[in-house]
Amino acid sequence: MRPTGLAANGGTISHDVYTNSIYGFSLKLPPGWAVVPPQDPNSLQSESSQPEIMKKAQIVRTILVVTENAPMKKSFQRKSIQIFATRLLGTTSENTPQDYLAFSERNAKEKNMPVEYLGDPTEVDINGQKLWKLSSTDSSQGAAQHVDQYVIARGAILVQFMLVSPDEAGLKDMQPSIQSLQFPTVPKKPASTAKKKKPASTTTPNKTVPPASTTTPPANN
Repeated sequence: MRPTGLAANGGTISHDVYTNSIYGFSLKLPPGWAVVPPQDPNSLQSESSQPEIMKKAQIVRTILVVTENAPMKKSFQRKSIQIFATRLLGTTSENTPQDYLAFSERNAKEKNMPVEYLGDPTEVDINGQKLWKLSSTDSSQGAAQHVDQYVIARGAILVQFMLVSPDEAGLKDMQPSIQSLQFPTVPKKPASTAKKKKPASTTTPNKTVPPASTTTPPANN
């Protein structure tokens, strides 16, 4: 038995709805699916040959992995939803998610990875939020797995949602989950209403003034 890391990553599940308090999102999970203990990938090492997007990227953690509850199936035969967070060491822009996906595709081709990307990254709208999507077929586990990858930038964090299935029909089955994704608007901090302190009054009160002291008073901080 290993801990799922659910609470440690800011997550809770209630009535099949997963909510993350650290990264500020929620989505509905397929009923009955099981949480899998995460295995965090190694941090990405910055190399001079890498594009700018990867020079400032570092894998932080696996936020959540849930899989269909089918113990008789092997792991690559099960549908799953996998969520990752990538912390960027610099600032982000509207193009950051697109650049990240483009790098992933280019890197897989250059290193002859058993991953076939299907087309180019495309922008999608989910409940008013702009995400970038890229589909692929991954054969790294010996059998083809179909993957839909969605990426959104949240401040200095790239949040990635990956739908994984042994067949294309399974990806369609998981569409209600990704379409339920919500990023509640973060309330703006209210403007400061603190009033400036008025300077001390120089008016001498109506009382007898004692003789001037020869001791120098301490300076006001």
